[in-house]
Order: sequence, then C-alpha cells, then structure tokens
Amino acid sequence: MTVPAPYRGLWRREGIWRSDGSSDTSTLVLWFQSACWHIDSRGFAGSTVVDGARCEWRPEIAFPALGPGVDAGIMRFIDADTVEETGIDGSYRELWRRIDAGPVRALRLEDDRGARAWLMTGTDWLALAHGSEFVFARGAGEAWVVAATNLAQHAGRTIAWPPRAWRTGQQVVLPLAAARPWRISQLEP
Repeated sequence: MTVPAPYRGLWRREGIWRSDGSSDTSTLVLWFQSACWHIDSRGFAGSTVVDGARCEWRPEIAFPALGPGVDAGIMRFIDADTVEETGIDGSYRELWRRIDAGPVRALRLEDDRGARAWLMTGTDWLALAHGSEFVFARGAGEAWVVAATNLAQHAGRTIAWPPRAWRTGQQVVLPLAAARPWRISQLEP
C-alpha cells in the first residue's frame, strides 16, 4: 500500500497545540514522507499507512524509544501544501507546511547486524536516519551541507553523496555513519 501523493515530500511543523493548553511554535520538526516510508526529525523512521483521513506512522527505529501507543492522526488538507493533524485521541493538533513536494527517492537499508536505516532524497535535500542518528542536509549533486541533526558534531559539516542509480542488494557506505557497509534491502516501488 502506498501513501497518497498529497502526503509526499518534506514538511515543517508550524506548531503543536495540546489539549492541556501547552503549545510549541518554535521547535524545528521536519517530516520526510516518501511513497511508503517516513523519517521524522524527532528521532524515528519506518512505514506509513494512510486509510482515508487517518495517517499512521509505524516506526521501525526510534531514538529515544517510543511508547507502546499508536502514532496516528486525522489529517485535513487546508490546501495542497498545508495539512492539519489532530491526534486520534484528541490530545493535540499540529499544523504542517510542505517545503518541497518532491519527487522523493527512498532507500531502506540494513547492515550485517540487522540494524536498519532510511535514506531519502528530494530536489535539494537529503535525510538519513539510523541507530540514534538523524541528519538533514541541503545541496545538490555531490555537495551537501548538514542543516539539522541530533548530533552536534555533524552540524554544518559538508558531506559527499553523489546521485546514483540504486538497486536492491547494493552495498553502500552512508554519509556520517560508521564506515561500515549497508545493504539496500528495499527501494520505493
């Protein structure tokens, strides 16, 4: 099952308003959505399932670990690039604005120990999540500059990541990740 096209791309959270009266309109939160998978800058990545207006994120990696509850919301598109998410339990409302509509290329990877990673690229961005690491970089061609990360030592670094024709089973070394090989286990359909 693929995620409908209106969801795909790079999104920035404009704000969250909780039922307890608290809110946050200043924390940078990014959501990267491909045809099957998501990466969230708060520290998780995995598959996404959309059923009507209900969107559910099913993390396969999370740092820190997520609780046992379902991560799902009811989505209402205000326009093509603005979506309002309301928690299925009514505990929050988030407003998301799309920064880039795509196309999005996505890879799911595994290492020889069974660890998983996700890599997504858009027109001028790339996002990587693995282990306890999240990286968002801007650029084009082979030159990318880290714009957001959860690891201070990566902030502002330049990384090389040339565009390639990927294939399942191919071995790659991820930028800024431990210099161990990762195998592409799945490509987007």
